[in-house]
Amino acid sequence: MSDGASKIPKWVWITTPTLAVAFIGFILFLSTVPAGQELSAVQGDARKMLQQGVDKAKEKAAEDIPKPNYEFYKLLENQTVEVPEVEEYKSTPKDAAVKYEYRLQAGSFRSESDAERLRGELILQGLQAYREEREVNGNVWHRIMVGPFNNRSKMNKAQDILAANNISPVVHRDKIQ
Repeated sequence: MSDGASKIPKWVWITTPTLAVAFIGFILFLSTVPAGQELSAVQGDARKMLQQGVDKAKEKAAEDIPKPNYEFYKLLENQTVEVPEVEEYKSTPKDAAVKYEYRLQAGSFRSESDAERLRGELILQGLQAYREEREVNGNVWHRIMVGPFNNRSKMNKAQDILAANNISPVVHRDKIQ
């Protein structure tokens, strides 16, 4: 025969005996595993040992351990604390609390078309966006504002939407009279 007569690759000659040896080893391993009845007997012995351990633990817990006697509970019940009336510590009623209106500035542009493009994108995201014009150093700037919001949780949701669109808003807080 010539040198090229064998068409079987070398890796087949290596992996076939390796798989055969592994299979024989697996069969030998299976012969050491206990049968179904023996396995249930071993499990039964394990349950008995576990129950004995639980019973011993219950016996130890049932032993009379003297509990400490704390007197400070009774002392605190009988004491009173006099608090002086101080005007500075009075809380303001909720109705008199200052309320704020929040707005988010999403961007500021010199070009009106750029501002309108951003406003349109924000409206498509479900936000209430509008354009404000401000004059700064003689130049007109077009601000895109989102809001107004009466509470911070709604404002935070809008901030999350803006952050998801890679926009870092500036928070404007105005006092409501």
